[in-house]
Amino acid sequence: MGERRAPAGSVLLGTLARRVGFSRLGGVIALAAVSGGAARGQAITEFTVPTEFSQPHYLAAGSDGNVWFTEYIADKIGRITVAGTFTEFPLAFRSLPWRVAAGPDGSLWFTEEGTDKIGRITTAGAITEFPIPTPSSAPRGIAAGPDGNLWFTETSGNKIGRLTPAGTITEFPIPTASSTPFAITAGPDGNLWFVESAINEITGGSTRANTNIGRITTAGVITEFPIPTKNSGPVGIAAGPDGNVWFTEAFANQVGRITPAGVITEFSVPTSNSAPRGIVAGPDGNVWFTEANVNGIGRITPSGVVTSLAVPTGGSRPTGIVVGPDGNLWFTEEIGNKIGRIAIAPQGTNAREAVKKLSTTRRPRVVVFRTPLPN
Repeated sequence: MGERRAPAGSVLLGTLARRVGFSRLGGVIALAAVSGGAARGQAITEFTVPTEFSQPHYLAAGSDGNVWFTEYIADKIGRITVAGTFTEFPLAFRSLPWRVAAGPDGSLWFTEEGTDKIGRITTAGAITEFPIPTPSSAPRGIAAGPDGNLWFTETSGNKIGRLTPAGTITEFPIPTASSTPFAITAGPDGNLWFVESAINEITGGSTRANTNIGRITTAGVITEFPIPTKNSGPVGIAAGPDGNVWFTEAFANQVGRITPAGVITEFSVPTSNSAPRGIVAGPDGNVWFTEANVNGIGRITPSGVVTSLAVPTGGSRPTGIVVGPDGNLWFTEEIGNKIGRIAIAPQGTNAREAVKKLSTTRRPRVVVFRTPLPN
């Protein structure tokens, strides 16, 4: 275990703004967009993970007020405070931790793809592991369910697993063979929802024409809904702010929405070949997702309007994204080996009020503001 304050850099992003007004007060730069554009500006700050080439994957907001994340290649679980201080907790060699989720017990729970285990780490750093009954199951996705248990996907085992906080595992086979379940999330209807990607990892292609969105009740009953676009390669999934479930389609370059009744709508991402992956409901009432291939962070309104932000570090491959305990968005940079933070400016905030507030803080921040526009 090691602790380190990471270097950070802030950049200004005023998406599509045509005219910008500047003011400088107390060491803080504020930009107020006067006209044009479809998205409010955001400030992105990046923090370098202490272990080189760690390949940070996915994140979760912890009960301790910090952000936790997996380091896939480094075989570690990382923790970063909202101020940017890192602590890393080592796992066994080739554990390959994939996703992490906050549990009902206040601990963080994560999948170990390489050792076929589910891990639990307390906020103090104590780690316990639970072997999955099915060998070579390759667990990836994990989420806390409404029943007080943890639910996870078995990518190679083709099952959905349920784990009680006491460590008892129950497995439920997915009806479609070789469905390759990836991410899983708690839905607004009291069920768990997951993506069936059917991805062949070796060739990078798809093993069959159709991919699905799956739903499993807490009793273990599974229903599958075919995605209209064939070979879409769904990867991420999250409950949205509108009572629906949203998911990313990496191969099809789309973001999908499915109602609790199973009706699917798909929205194209304007940037070609962006490979959307991680997805989360943002604090601003929109849905945010990572664009791995084009180094971007996308935002889609509930009505389907998509805008995008550029990540400062080139070729960083943003992957996971989550709402942090500070109300901001946090994301991983798989190749850039960084954790990014997107400051979400409250609607209606004007530049002078924000500068006055920020100038009283110890550490200067860079913030972009624009006149609120309809979504």
